[in-house]
Amino acid sequence: MKISNLAVLAAALMASAAATASEANFNSLDKDGNGLISTSEASQLPMLAEEFKNLDTDQDGQLSESEFANFGK
Repeated sequence: MKISNLAVLAAALMASAAATASEANFNSLDKDGNGLISTSEASQLPMLAEEFKNLDTDQDGQLSESEFANFGK
């Protein structure tokens, strides 16, 4: 019984992360339309702001669309 409860909880957490990522459409976050997400633009989504430094693999202070694609994975 405990294992099934953990499995349900894990599935719910994964679904929540996937929903957050799908809600966070790159183009909707890129408010200035320059093809990059700044830290200011990322602040619209707290989970993205928390992960920003990890996602910014080239450390330029902005997220490209390919870097953003790793959000929620």
